Amino acid sequence: MLASQYAPVVKRKRNSNKVIFSKKVDAYAHLHFMRVLDYFLKEEHESIILDFTRVKNAYPNGMIPIITMLDSLREKKIKIHFSLPTDREVSRLFIYTNWAHLISPDDFKEEITLHNRHLVAKRFSTSDEQQQVVNEFMDVVMRNMDVSRDVIAGLEWSINEITDNVLNHSKSQYGGLVQVSTFPKNHSVSFAIADSGIGILNTLREAIPTLHTDIEALGEAIKAGVTRNNDFGQGNGLAGALRVATISGGSFAITSGKGFMKVYENDSKRIKRKEYEKFCGTLVNVDINTNVPFTIGEALGFEGYSDTTPVDIIEINYGNDSDGMTLNVKDESTGFGNRPAGRQLRQKTKNLLGANPTTPLTINWGGIPLISSSFADEFLGKLFVEMGAMSFGARIKNIGMEALIRSLLDKAISQRLTQANDEF
Repeated sequence: MLASQYAPVVKRKRNSNKVIFSKKVDAYAHLHFMRVLDYFLKEEHESIILDFTRVKNAYPNGMIPIITMLDSLREKKIKIHFSLPTDREVSRLFIYTNWAHLISPDDFKEEITLHNRHLVAKRFSTSDEQQQVVNEFMDVVMRNMDVSRDVIAGLEWSINEITDNVLNHSKSQYGGLVQVSTFPKNHSVSFAIADSGIGILNTLREAIPTLHTDIEALGEAIKAGVTRNNDFGQGNGLAGALRVATISGGSFAITSGKGFMKVYENDSKRIKRKEYEKFCGTLVNVDINTNVPFTIGEALGFEGYSDTTPVDIIEINYGNDSDGMTLNVKDESTGFGNRPAGRQLRQKTKNLLGANPTTPLTINWGGIPLISSSFADEFLGKLFVEMGAMSFGARIKNIGMEALIRSLLDKAISQRLTQANDEF
């Protein structure tokens, strides 16, 4: 058994290439896995078997770095085999979060995010894939939570900058991994981004050759303006994401090589890990509270950003001119037959209206042949009652509707009004 202040949840079966996970896979399991993997690599096995059958719980802060470390094994031509948890719900979690696909892409198809509170684990290795990840991340947040315009800008800026760092600096053969979770009841968003690249120390040595340890490199990496090469950016990405997280009352954690650092609003800790706990690449975990007011200019208050509001996803994807914003319904969902889809679209609409309090919103139904009554009720029926007739009429314009869709929406609104009047 490995010596640790925590009971080990990852063990290597004696004289074999099997690694056994038990209980839960979290940040501590990732730490144990690094230790086990060190022994495994010294024995020069040609394949590794990952046994998750005993796992009862699993979380992104454990699975994402573990999957990233498996990428480093693939680079060494080591074959990877694994078994799913026997617990049915946890097994489904592995499949629907994309963990199973990322561990064994030949055996499990890639899953997509659909009407969910979370963004499935996604791999990105090109700028187009990175932009798609950012857009999907923001869509998940806007569909599930009440978020102000500044929070939207702060979240988008953070995920954009950190994923861009992976492409520009990591030199990872497999690009990066990202997974996002929203917690509406706790008013928080958490995301993990990892790569199996050269690590921050090796990256920054190009600009600061006097750096010797991973801890030193992490300290430099979170300073504004520090970068390996100005041709690849201004070095504000990690520093800005850290400020967005901490100013909201959240946290920012970064792991690279043998260094670990976690920063809160008024506290921080740094840990120099052992040689056998070395993480091959970089891992960033960010927790942001969405109900703590801040301005993006305040969060990005280093030189060049203090008086600047970045162009955000609202302006780029939905417009923000004198003609107002436009929401194209056909681009928002793969199905319009259930309440979860309608509920999420209503939440997103409220966030768009809140981002521009005086700007009208056009909802374009072009290309939608049919919707269910439950979708109509959950989306516009409830929205009409929540906003009130005058506000709804002043700010919402529906265009491009088939006659049947118009009838379903009218009926949904009428029934909601009747119900509201009866309750009154």
